[in-house]
Amino acid sequence: GEGKSFIAANLATAFAQNGAKVLLVDCDIRKGRQHLIFDQHNQKGLSNLLLENIEEKYSEYIVETKIKNLSVMFRGVTPPNPSELLTSQKMVDLIKYLEKVFDVIIFDGTPSTIVTDAIILSKFVNTTLIVSAHKITKTEDLNQVKRNILNVGGKIAGVVVNKMPVNKKES
Repeated sequence: GEGKSFIAANLATAFAQNGAKVLLVDCDIRKGRQHLIFDQHNQKGLSNLLLENIEEKYSEYIVETKIKNLSVMFRGVTPPNPSELLTSQKMVDLIKYLEKVFDVIIFDGTPSTIVTDAIILSKFVNTTLIVSAHKITKTEDLNQVKRNILNVGGKIAGVVVNKMPVNKKES
């Protein structure tokens, strides 16, 4: 409920509008929302790709958006083993492969206090951005997520505080 998918989509859009070739990957295979944000189908996506041969068919799982330079890989169908897929060697190989094709790749991960997929994935990507919600996300949860990311060898770029009140009286 912090708005991580919304932030990921907007960050990807900003990079694309700045001229970078961007791929947004919905790694929340259980409840990902990127297909809803971009008003697209979710029949083929990351989970399907991880179950097949990566290098030969990856382009079939990437959808170009109406935004110039921005492509999205939706989550795909919910498999019985999402954690195993996201932490597999195939996922590591996919990340390395996509890094050769795109300037910027944004992985919209799982909520880190609920499942550990995003924490484990953080060690395979360049850096992690933590999304929190103003007066909703608990400080102890943020500290735990930070410790978990650092414990697996991940790097943290920073924290985005979302849902800030517009009216000064609300803060």
